[in-house]
Amino acid sequence: MHFKHAIAVACAVTLTSTPMAKADLHGVIGAIIGGAIINDMARQRPSQPTRPSVSSAQRQENRNVQTALNAFGFPVGTVDGSLGPKSRAAIGNYQAYMGFQSTGYLDDYQKGVLLDGYSRMQAGGGSAFPNVVAAEGTKGLLKAFQDPSYAQRFGAPTFPNPQVPQGQQVASPQAPFGAPQNFGVQPNVPSPVPQTTRVVAPTQTPTPAPTQVAPLAIPPLAPMGQVAKSMAERCELVTLMTQTNQGMVQAAAMTDADQALSEQFCEARSFAISAGQSYAAQLRVSDEQLTATCSQISDAMVPARDLVNSATADVVQGRVAEINAQIGLADTSTAAAYGQLCTGIGYRQDNAEMALSGALLSFAVGALPYAELVAHHKREGFGLQPNAAGSVAWYDTALGALEQGATPAFLPSKSPERVAVMRAAIKSGQLQAQPGGGLPPLVPAVGGGIPALPLPQ
Repeated sequence: MHFKHAIAVACAVTLTSTPMAKADLHGVIGAIIGGAIINDMARQRPSQPTRPSVSSAQRQENRNVQTALNAFGFPVGTVDGSLGPKSRAAIGNYQAYMGFQSTGYLDDYQKGVLLDGYSRMQAGGGSAFPNVVAAEGTKGLLKAFQDPSYAQRFGAPTFPNPQVPQGQQVASPQAPFGAPQNFGVQPNVPSPVPQTTRVVAPTQTPTPAPTQVAPLAIPPLAPMGQVAKSMAERCELVTLMTQTNQGMVQAAAMTDADQALSEQFCEARSFAISAGQSYAAQLRVSDEQLTATCSQISDAMVPARDLVNSATADVVQGRVAEINAQIGLADTSTAAAYGQLCTGIGYRQDNAEMALSGALLSFAVGALPYAELVAHHKREGFGLQPNAAGSVAWYDTALGALEQGATPAFLPSKSPERVAVMRAAIKSGQLQAQPGGGLPPLVPAVGGGIPALPLPQ
């Protein structure tokens, strides 16, 4: 419409102008028509779709993924929080290397394996596998962390020998311990003067009579106290068994309930570590501060953890609420935030008591699916007395909540499958429920107020 109007105006000007003016107006008319054409084409050009905005939390999680990919030799380039074509290609290469389906998009489990492996490498875990790093680079640590026997295919690990500065004396294997040796450095010592020696015939020395040795007072050996179980080592063994079985135990073929439940625990553990790190990245609080606060919370939760050994879930929930009120965690949102953070930090640091305390915090404020972690700890004996039969009630609490529509706390995309596996394991008959005990007296919680978190908006 505007284009036709411009042409009409141009023609009218031409018809009403004098012959001399017409020549001067040709340029003006051309400009009018050209501008109309350009404007009309611009209006007809389809608008470019706007990119969907990415939340700050998602962008930080993307940065964590990019950082880990770069560290393990799957280069993404600049860590900017935007998963573009180069990042997608790196994710696909990571998936292919680990034996996952190469899609360029991480599911929760694959992301957990990547970020958990990066955390272990940052903590120095790669020093145990120098032969793997020498053969495959840092990416080999991902497989070694998942399966410690993977390192055996590269031979015995070799550790670098310290370099001895020139002229420094070191002990030689042929010399007595501590005897000085010299390698390549000739000390300025005068030659010894020859001495005339006198040979004396050896004399017979009488053999001394054997002496009587008094019997030693050896104390009897007492049984060693309970040794804290490592959750990380347990999950390494579980992963090895999973690979030996060529896959995780499925609900339709429940051949090993213990292995099935342990696999679900290790998946939930990896997810909790990743989720905790992503959440902590949004806060204006250092990791040291969070760890110190979670240690205080863990100390305060001792009465509640002890109660898990004997009481039912609802009784434990009430006790945690009492402790929260004592230490300044009565606010539900703050308690839930610390619950998620302390669970992840506890698993990352292999601190069973801290991880369990975080799970109890979340459970007490209404996140019932966290009862799954309590059940795993109770069955395995992580920070609790091992009691497989007593764990069933906690499993039932978590699974019942999920079956009624509660928001999954771990691996949401696999939640129906996980529920089916755990239900099948419980119904296999290898675990039997037992009633909980009574309520012990309330012990005052340790520590003062818990600092408020600058929660993300």
